[in-house]
Amino acid sequence: MVSLISTAVNLLVFVLITISTADGGAPAKILEGTDAEPEKLSYMASLRRYNIHVCGGAYISPCHVLTAAHCFVGRANPPYTEGLVVVGKAALNRYAGVIHEVEKVTPHSDFERGTKSRWRNDIAVVKLKKNITISPYEKPIALPTVDTPSEIIAILGGWGQTTLRGAETDRLQQMMVHVISNEECNKRDADVLPSNLCGYNGRGHGFCNGDSGGPLVYNGTVVGIVSFSIVCGLGYPDTYTRVYYYIDFINKTMNES
Repeated sequence: MVSLISTAVNLLVFVLITISTADGGAPAKILEGTDAEPEKLSYMASLRRYNIHVCGGAYISPCHVLTAAHCFVGRANPPYTEGLVVVGKAALNRYAGVIHEVEKVTPHSDFERGTKSRWRNDIAVVKLKKNITISPYEKPIALPTVDTPSEIIAILGGWGQTTLRGAETDRLQQMMVHVISNEECNKRDADVLPSNLCGYNGRGHGFCNGDSGGPLVYNGTVVGIVSFSIVCGLGYPDTYTRVYYYIDFINKTMNES
């Protein structure tokens, strides 16, 4: 994030490959964020490859993690199960956490990679081999039961870059995000779909490299997944996958895995 969420919370570690987002480059991250509090972002997941953070995510049950399809498709080989998941309440650390293996990864079958397709259907569900132990610092986030309105303030968490040219952070960051309507978003050259959600905080703020797949949360539910932006931090809106649009896909995938 250009406004990053930094906190001590759950660490989900996944052996994956780097994702492209925003401009098709490295994973998105939060610019101008602040350190997050452990118990407030207890659903956060860090997806890793070779012990290097590549994506965020949120666990939505003791054994399921919600993230972006672009964290896998085009960056790793199916079935994508070589990953590991690490959980821990402390700030993200390259050597800390309890390791969990991945049983199954289900990207949306109609995901389209790339800016020309607008990263259509950018959503995936990860099934873990063993349940995560629930605690005040490790709790699943609820799924939405109604569509997400515009003109609200939601919270974004992630371990992405905190400055445009800086390294990714070891501490979880958080940022309050102004969710705008898709109509307003398109007026700002975002060109979003009904399956997208738009966030806009102005120049110098937003997600960036390393924030891909991370959750946008409102009223105790995960409403968005970090997908792409035109260029991070330059005043364009950030585009999220609208979780409510994919509720049937999520529930079906969880029930079948």
